[in-house]
Amino acid sequence: MRLSSGVIELGWSMNFHKVILLALGFSVATSAFAEIGVAPVMQSAATAVYVADATVQAIKQSVVSAQVPGRVLQLLVRAGDAVTAGQVIIRLDDRESVAVEASSEAAIYEAQANLARAELDLKRTQELSRRNFVSTAALDQSESQVKALRARIESLQATHRAAGATRSHAAITAPYTGLVAATQAEVGDMAMPGKPIVTLFEPGRLRVVAYVPETRMEGVRAGLAESQPVVDVGGQRVAGTQTTILPAADPGTRTTEIRIDLPPNARATPGQFAQVRFALAISTSSPRLSIPATAILRRGELTAVYVRIGGERFQQRQVRVGDALPDGSIEVLAGLRAGEYVALDPVKAGIEALQPRPGK
Repeated sequence: MRLSSGVIELGWSMNFHKVILLALGFSVATSAFAEIGVAPVMQSAATAVYVADATVQAIKQSVVSAQVPGRVLQLLVRAGDAVTAGQVIIRLDDRESVAVEASSEAAIYEAQANLARAELDLKRTQELSRRNFVSTAALDQSESQVKALRARIESLQATHRAAGATRSHAAITAPYTGLVAATQAEVGDMAMPGKPIVTLFEPGRLRVVAYVPETRMEGVRAGLAESQPVVDVGGQRVAGTQTTILPAADPGTRTTEIRIDLPPNARATPGQFAQVRFALAISTSSPRLSIPATAILRRGELTAVYVRIGGERFQQRQVRVGDALPDGSIEVLAGLRAGEYVALDPVKAGIEALQPRPGK
């Protein structure tokens, strides 16, 4: 009966180990593991990286709208189209401005004809006045009529130019060479001044915009004095070419906007998500401990590593980690000592730790 009990206990223990391994999502190992790589717990200077979420923006982006009211007759571009400076992208209904222009032109011709007749009358009146055949009042009246007609012509010409300018606004052109990001109107819509119709941007000149809390600004400013931030976007990591810190913070969010220009070869599009890594140049009295990011095992709320003990055995130890460091490693705040070795493959080390030791 004792033998049976011992067999039952042994079987239960083996099954328990299998359950644990299966809970980790891995099959039970039946042979010895290959050598597991380890890395020492490094002691480094007190520098860190602050990672901020950011959004890609075009440095040069414009929202094109109409300068005069009018119905959209033609929308000649769609999102994604390339345009050149001066290219007509929208046509508005210009029949009203054409009618005003034609009417003012006809009025100018009429006024010019009246002016020509009035100038002839003035010459005759001046000749008769020299012979004392007409009064001075008649001469003054003739001169006043000529001046009034000349002023009317100038007024009509100004109206004609304004009508021409209004008609020219019916053909909306691209302000610069770029790409169409979006269209906000369709044929038949009523275009109004200030109402967006097309959004353009200039490709190749992009930046990311991040908002940094005021509690981090001191360290970020100090770090920017030494190096440019690094941007992770579209699966690539690029260094910023120029960084601009806006002089005022947002009183609502208590954050400061920071703009980082991207190099021309960056593969990104406006509106894309990005992350900015700011090096924090902050020194403290105590150095930092760090380990490779691959050595960290996360299971729910548990953050742990496997520490090598007594030869090739590994033991799980819970740790508290901090910021990512510039070299890609992770700061360790508690749970490890400098000089200890951690497994670079914590999953394999965890499975190895569950294997029964020889003789047990």
